[in-house]
Amino acid sequence: MSLSRTWASLGIVLLSLLCGHVARAEGRTAASHLPALLLSSPPGPQDESIRARLKACLLMGEMQCVVEQYLLLKDLGRMPGWLVAFQNAFADNSRRAGECEKVARAIHLALREFAQKPVFIRFSVEGTHKQLSFDVMENGVMVRNLQISETGHHVAVKLGDRVIDAYTGLAGLPLREYTARIITRPGSRLIQEVVETL
Repeated sequence: MSLSRTWASLGIVLLSLLCGHVARAEGRTAASHLPALLLSSPPGPQDESIRARLKACLLMGEMQCVVEQYLLLKDLGRMPGWLVAFQNAFADNSRRAGECEKVARAIHLALREFAQKPVFIRFSVEGTHKQLSFDVMENGVMVRNLQISETGHHVAVKLGDRVIDAYTGLAGLPLREYTARIITRPGSRLIQEVVETL
């Protein structure tokens, strides 16, 4: 392993500890998602401490830490509108049918502000029944099923191989796991496509 890669790996661990936040994502620590986000640009020795902590917070999927470090980095006294919308995208009231496009736009914009390259991913139902629902898992057990669409259409954000929306939280889920949790009625099937704009 190269010295720079060793430093980058060590930096992620140390910066995660410095943030002082332990996030939980679906019953597992968000650290199990490392390196879920910012795959091309993890915190490294070249980063100043605030920028490195911000990257570590994004990697962990810890929203409060992201907000705090961004405000420190930009020396802002209040959150810009796009950052408020990003935070609200993961609130409980965003987890309901009909909210997905607004949520996806907020997540997409924020990730671009953090110099990432997200894309939109659209899920559609082919068949008679258009309902889509999402299985919420905790500790490997399905605890509830939430309806995400009555019209057969749902939109999320894809970053690398992870899908991020209000149901996954900032850490997101691998595409394969995400699609396995989307439930359609018998006789219908799920179609997915990456789209440039909404």
